[in-house]
Amino acid sequence: MQISIPTSFMKMEGSYVASVVLTGLAVVFLALLLLIFVFKLFSLIFSRKPKPKKVKKAKAVKQEQEVKQNTPPVAAASAEETAVAPPENDGISEEIIAVISAAIAAISASSGKKLKLMSVKASGSTRKLWAQAGLNDNTRPF
Repeated sequence: MQISIPTSFMKMEGSYVASVVLTGLAVVFLALLLLIFVFKLFSLIFSRKPKPKKVKKAKAVKQEQEVKQNTPPVAAASAEETAVAPPENDGISEEIIAVISAAIAAISASSGKKLKLMSVKASGSTRKLWAQAGLNDNTRPF
C-alpha cells in the first residue's frame, strides 16, 4: 500500500506552517478571553442587589427611637415570668432542641441581642448529604 502526498503540501515552508498554527492559537485564545469578559460582565449586571433607600433606614431608626421612648421601663423579671412556651418540634427529640437552644443562648450572650427560638422543623430535603453537597458545588456562581 502506497500513500501519495499531494505536491502542494510538499511545497509549504516551515515558516508558513508556524504562522498558520500561531494565528489559529491566537484567535482561539482571544475568543476565550472575549467570552470570559462577556460572562463577567453579565454576572456583574445580573447579580446586583437593589440598595435600600436611606430614607427608609432613617424612618426605621426614628420609629425605633419613638418606640423606646414610649415604652415604660420593665422591672427585672423572675424566672417564672420569663418562661415561654416550648418551641414547636416536628418530631425532633428534646435533646436536639436543647442543644439548638443552648447554641442560640450562647450567640445571644456574645452578641448582646436577645434571640428566641420559635420553632424547630426538619428540613424537607430528600437528597442524601453527599448528593446535596455535589449539587451545591456544581451550581455555585462564578
